[in-house]
Amino acid sequence: MDPHLYRHPLHADIPGGGGEAPRPGHSFLACRVNRLALISNPRSHGNRNGRSKLKAVESDDALAGFAEPQDPEALLEALRNFKSRDMEIIAVNGGDGTVREVLTALLRLDAEWRPELAIIPAGKTNLIAHDVGGFGLRPLLKAAGEGRLTGKRKRRRILEIRRYGLDETPICGLFFGAGAFSAGTELAAEKANRIGLYHGAAVIWTLCAMLWRSLRGQPYDPDVESTLMRLQADDGAGRKGPHFIILATTLHRLILRLNPFWGGQNGAIRYTDIAAPPIRLRAGVLPVLLGRPQPWMAEAGYHSGSADRLQLGLTSRFTVDGELFDPGPESRIEITAPRSIEFISP
Repeated sequence: MDPHLYRHPLHADIPGGGGEAPRPGHSFLACRVNRLALISNPRSHGNRNGRSKLKAVESDDALAGFAEPQDPEALLEALRNFKSRDMEIIAVNGGDGTVREVLTALLRLDAEWRPELAIIPAGKTNLIAHDVGGFGLRPLLKAAGEGRLTGKRKRRRILEIRRYGLDETPICGLFFGAGAFSAGTELAAEKANRIGLYHGAAVIWTLCAMLWRSLRGQPYDPDVESTLMRLQADDGAGRKGPHFIILATTLHRLILRLNPFWGGQNGAIRYTDIAAPPIRLRAGVLPVLLGRPQPWMAEAGYHSGSADRLQLGLTSRFTVDGELFDPGPESRIEITAPRSIEFISP
């Protein structure tokens, strides 16, 4: 068993351990409610120079478990041990990609075990934390130690992306993109982050660069606008042909107050797709970004709505919470959102 997975004995829910009386301000009940484990990604942007801070909190009384897994198997083992010790809250110290990996590992381990998650945003964009809320490391530990992690909860459906032809656990996340969005993700990684732009600034830079190149007829990748994709929402008629962009999410709020979704919202997944080449893109940019469609847009290939299942055929890579994935050997994927997770908000 990896000794770094644990920093406290099994009775770590009682401050002091070993049957000692709790310190002032603590109670047995509060500490049992707030059984907190921390998973940290040392490679996340905000953690690269913060190892000393983590070392200082590893022995904090509020933490009943700590892990810094270096790969998916180590993450799975950490979660398995946390589950065996009845951890109720898992703090994720990392970016959107770290949250995605934790959600995927939870499904792989046990689809019925759904601990509450608290996010310590340490990534480059932190879209998920922007929606559900994020903690600082010290404030989170202080709240846990005082038994105050019992307040706000935000429940979100979790996307499950299945790639046909692969024997794997579905990729879990909260924001999916394909087409120009995937190209924009590559551009952000290659250029925006390289010149020191992160969070909202990187999003603005990437959106502006993507739209500018598209308006000039310059796709990021020669294959992007010629990629044939098919999208079917639930049991409706599928739309086949080149698509400029496809977005899907279960998040309620995006960064910079963007809301590129409209139409019926009865399904678990909100989605938008725009045919390629995009018609009247200059006039459609703001209506799309703000979710305020104009009368001409539907006929021009701008579609948005909600569904419980999306089926896509695509030959280019897609993005889940900031990371690019190949579509698999059959170039078909299915997106559903059957499960939900509760996130703790400050």
